[in-house]
Amino acid sequence: MMRRWALTVSLLIIAVAAPCFAQVQTVGDVSFAVPEGWAYQAAQNGGAMVLKQGQSFWIISVHPPRPTSGDQNADFKAAWRSEVSTIPDFQRSLPGYDPYSTNKGVLGYPGKYYDSPSDSGKLYARLYTLETGKVVIPVAVLTVNRQVLDALNHIVEAVVGSVRVAPLKASPIRNTITLADLAGEWHTGMASGRNYYDRYTGNYVGTSTTAYSARYQIAGNGAYTYEMGGIWNNRPVQDKDTGVVELSSDFVTLKGRAHTQRYHFVNLQTAIDGSTVITFLPGQEDPAKANVTMLQEQWVREPKK
Repeated sequence: MMRRWALTVSLLIIAVAAPCFAQVQTVGDVSFAVPEGWAYQAAQNGGAMVLKQGQSFWIISVHPPRPTSGDQNADFKAAWRSEVSTIPDFQRSLPGYDPYSTNKGVLGYPGKYYDSPSDSGKLYARLYTLETGKVVIPVAVLTVNRQVLDALNHIVEAVVGSVRVAPLKASPIRNTITLADLAGEWHTGMASGRNYYDRYTGNYVGTSTTAYSARYQIAGNGAYTYEMGGIWNNRPVQDKDTGVVELSSDFVTLKGRAHTQRYHFVNLQTAIDGSTVITFLPGQEDPAKANVTMLQEQWVREPKK
């Protein structure tokens, strides 16, 4: 159980284990990616990856699969009792309502998740239960507080998205990129809406909708074409451009005839359906300070048929 080693990890492994390169580890039939720079420790009931920065730490633990009951909420609460409630200071943390469903940003299996501070407020836990249809895989995160978790949530989600059950096999999380990696057709987009109310009467006065989709066709030499269409604040928008992709140590730059777009490359992963997903952070953001999960832009390239 997580109680046997989670706190031991935070007290001992963080201090002595050497960081590792990005790799894939296994727990029985389950495989998963370990991020570059994180220490890895195997245990009888799973495997833990650990990172420490100053007074902050992050522990992500992947546990052996268990048979699904057919009820995702029941599966989640059973896993929470065994993997989180058994940790000292988390005895009163079990949610009194149904957990949340994993969103589309997670690249792997569907499932549930829930966060909770410890009873004293000195620790913070999140649990994912990933459902394959036959088994459920618990993935737990232990850290200091929600703010610390948010700082590296994009890495947590990358690990969760990497989890695979045999015969599928996890792929490493890629932290470098080349022009060859970018070759192909990529799609990205977003949708959001805001409701507005009169500040004096409270009456509804309207809605603002923003939704768009974009396509990038990138050749092996970096030349690209770009097309975008959608609605921006309720107004139709269209755009197109051609140019060349330039890579540097800090940025992926799309230098077009009409626009120049700059991105920080975050990572590259293979989704469970075989598509390739690149996560970018807008170039004006500081990767060391930004909430990458909130600000990220993900590009998807469909698998080869």
